[in-house]
Amino acid sequence: MKSDRKDIVLKCIVEEFIKTAEPVGSKTLLEKYRLNCSSATIRNTMVELEKEGLIEKTHVSSGRIPSAKGYQYYLDHKSDNELLESVSFDFQKEFKNLLSARSQSIEDVLSKSCHMISELTNTATVFLGQRASEEKLISIQFIKLSEDQALGMFITDSGYIEKKTFLLKNTGLSYEAASKAINILDKRLQGTKVTEVEEKVRSLLPIISETIGNDSGVLLRIFLEAIVSFAEKRFAVYGKKNLLSLPEFADDTRSFLQAIDILDNPDKLERTMTRQDDLGNIQVGFTSSKNGDLAIVTKNINDNDKIAVIGPKRMDYQKILSALEYVAYMLNNYFNGEDQSHALVPVTNLQDNKKSKKGDKHDSRRKTKS
Repeated sequence: MKSDRKDIVLKCIVEEFIKTAEPVGSKTLLEKYRLNCSSATIRNTMVELEKEGLIEKTHVSSGRIPSAKGYQYYLDHKSDNELLESVSFDFQKEFKNLLSARSQSIEDVLSKSCHMISELTNTATVFLGQRASEEKLISIQFIKLSEDQALGMFITDSGYIEKKTFLLKNTGLSYEAASKAINILDKRLQGTKVTEVEEKVRSLLPIISETIGNDSGVLLRIFLEAIVSFAEKRFAVYGKKNLLSLPEFADDTRSFLQAIDILDNPDKLERTMTRQDDLGNIQVGFTSSKNGDLAIVTKNINDNDKIAVIGPKRMDYQKILSALEYVAYMLNNYFNGEDQSHALVPVTNLQDNKKSKKGDKHDSRRKTKS
């Protein structure tokens, strides 16, 4: 960050609040950070930062806490070397072991990766996959689980597999009859775009009714519901329970419920993510005050998918940014079939493909008053 006094004081307030979750006063800054100025000067600087909306005064203390604008300014003015730290050897080793395991699906790798990030950062992690709308069905499989249940599997040309459990007793059909209908759909729908499946299935209704009778309509309705759900954005949340261990949510039921509401709502979460500011090739955004105290840090995986770390604005940005950079780097190599033996590397070496920041972006973040 720059050496301007306001920048230094803001930096100290942000980093102290991240560590302690307690409002920061001038005395703490003077004694703990050994700032080369008087207590009165620090207080005056804090007043200026508050007027600029970079810090806020809480109702329970004379200390200050960073605002969303303050966090954003802090992140925008940190260099890559300041923001990125080396991911721990143990985490790198564990992640390398995850990627070296054979006989696991892409979905398993992504799910386990999100779990590991949540455990490392003590936050919630969300996986947002690309919509399946442009993908094509290549296979539909129907597997008997019991007399009343069967598993339907929809496979697309991207290699994605969606599984749905069908309750056969709700259709009035036996497994054998339902299987005949699914076989017809499998043959007729191969190569069909997911967005076009519904229209094509309806056109097949007479053929299927002729094969299995009038109860085919119920089966097809259930099938279409599965396809509609399948076409939506793939979405999974990991580590919700971690939020309860954080002071922002442990003692504030309202804030916790607001966080869960966003975590459980992919459309609401995605709207928040689209308002994020670009930090190199990672995006950082903050919810508005009415939607709780949340920061969302997002990283693209293989261009189309995203992993987002979600926690309080007072999160350990160094650890989270570093973890996301490392995991994305390793996953991209893994999915491209590249060797993983170079797994144990400093995070700062992962920046080769990082987009350059706009030169005028930093200067426009805060207009200091003379």
